[in-house]
Amino acid sequence: MKYPRLFAALMKAGILVSCPSSWTLAQSVTDVKVAFLADIHLQDVYGDFESQEFKGVLNQKTGQMATIRTMESQLNSTRLFNENYFALLSALEDLRRKRIQWVVLPGDFTDDGQPMNVLALSRILKEYNQRYGMRFFLTTGNHDPVYPYGGPDGKRDFLGEKGQNQAVFSDPSLVSDSSAAISPPLANWGYFELIDPLQSFGFSQDPEDIFWTHPFLDWDYEGYSYEPIREKAGMDHRLFADPLSGFLLPDASYLVEPIPGLWLLAIDANVYTYSGPTERMDSSAWRGSSLGFNVAVASKEHQLNWIRKVSQEAKARGKTLISFSHYPLADFHQDRSAEMALLFGAGKLQLARVPLPDVSKLYAEAGIRVHFAGHMHINDTGKLAQADSTVLINIQVPSLAAFPPAYKTFHLLDSSTMHIQTHLIQHADRFDEFFDLYRMEHQWLNQKASSKTWNLKILDAENYLEYTQMHLQELIRLRFSESDWPERLKNLLQGISLQQVKTWLNTPVEKREALLDKMYDENQKAKQKGFLLEDFYLIKNGGDLGMGQIPQERAELYLQLPNRRLSSLDSSLNGQFSSFLRILGGLSTGLPSDDFFLDLQDLSIRRSGSLN
Repeated sequence: MKYPRLFAALMKAGILVSCPSSWTLAQSVTDVKVAFLADIHLQDVYGDFESQEFKGVLNQKTGQMATIRTMESQLNSTRLFNENYFALLSALEDLRRKRIQWVVLPGDFTDDGQPMNVLALSRILKEYNQRYGMRFFLTTGNHDPVYPYGGPDGKRDFLGEKGQNQAVFSDPSLVSDSSAAISPPLANWGYFELIDPLQSFGFSQDPEDIFWTHPFLDWDYEGYSYEPIREKAGMDHRLFADPLSGFLLPDASYLVEPIPGLWLLAIDANVYTYSGPTERMDSSAWRGSSLGFNVAVASKEHQLNWIRKVSQEAKARGKTLISFSHYPLADFHQDRSAEMALLFGAGKLQLARVPLPDVSKLYAEAGIRVHFAGHMHINDTGKLAQADSTVLINIQVPSLAAFPPAYKTFHLLDSSTMHIQTHLIQHADRFDEFFDLYRMEHQWLNQKASSKTWNLKILDAENYLEYTQMHLQELIRLRFSESDWPERLKNLLQGISLQQVKTWLNTPVEKREALLDKMYDENQKAKQKGFLLEDFYLIKNGGDLGMGQIPQERAELYLQLPNRRLSSLDSSLNGQFSSFLRILGGLSTGLPSDDFFLDLQDLSIRRSGSLN
């Protein structure tokens, strides 16, 4: 250990100590703040296609060629592709004003790992590092290295010069349309290419770090030295044998101690399946997975063993160990996922991404206690609590590219207390920069007389928060309501009024079915507009932040649902409605997800402002 580096880190953290005399120095981490920005899905909206056929679409507001996707594509996706660029800039400015120096990006920091987007992210982060001293720590998501060794790719839904879809691909072999453009920067980078320009963001050690290692290095905390490790930090030293194919795959996991006493554990839980036989190792040979630890637990056994080692060392040395990954490690539906699978089906609502209880327990037993994750674009706090006292807290960080657009921070108040807050990005400068181009697109779509044209009212949004909520509304209308819901239940929720819900709840259980059937028929004839479908997504996706967008009378009703008789005995409409309300009540009354305190000793949670 070199004491000058130690002193620099201590001073940067605002920790005042006396002259060091032993390795127990400053192991109690206090007054440290770390931010988490998840699922940015960055696309360079003014990038360079390096294409002869298509340069982008001229934005009259800026005089620049915009390289953006269509609004139609955004409103059929769980994420925005364009305005999230400005949300990232707003979030970074917010962190700068708050003087938060350590920032974690838990995966999907780009939208499919194209060179154009990776290099744009690198430029932005380097600017904030060089100008303001901010340190960034990244881990990979399923949209970063889409394939372990990259490959050709592209999109069919860039916005064209007249408002039409413009196909842009990296390789002519992918093109069947004569109007498609060729753009090499739209290929998918694999691990080696993608991580190279991002080395300084956690993927390799930094001279400021107290300690840094990865799963394939021999453990030597006391003997840690920057130069010897530097030679073994590259991805060519971080390969493991895929248990199914035997081929070598990268693992970008790492452990870093940026300030004395705080260990940040980055877990790369991406999993790829070989689909050969082929002589190529690019996208034609591999398929990625979005299931995270449910499949990583078997595919990356070496990683789980390494996590055990790290947690044992952290405990022995009195370190505060915080893990982060793109993927969650506990149920993120307030333990209602099993009920949701019975009502909607196991393949609906992305329920396959929920960690299995046995998988969560394995990682908790390995020593993971506090875990930050992205992937789901939701705001949630989950807790795995086993009878044998195995406990794990999973904190879901919202996406900047969806509702609710927010980031999280933790503040270590003392050795046993963490204050976790969620910060909404209500205002993002320039979020409406492309609205005139979308109006051109809408006009082009109307000429096609499409029955599913997106609602032009989204362009009336006055701020970024409102814009993302309207994005969710359109996503429900254009996609979710068609793909995930039992037909009659969907129709009921889209028409039932608040008074009708209250009347049904106050009706004896044996009379509810006849009453609900009558309500259903009346509402279908009247074409009455309901609210429950949107409220469900606001709460499921937004947690406390979503509840804050719901009128008080409805919110109070949802909070009382767990106290009502809501048992489901059959698959009738009445049974489905009862199940739905029970699930909604569970989601509404779960653990706090906005502003709360976490006891690092027993992992108990206390809502901010609560005395208990």
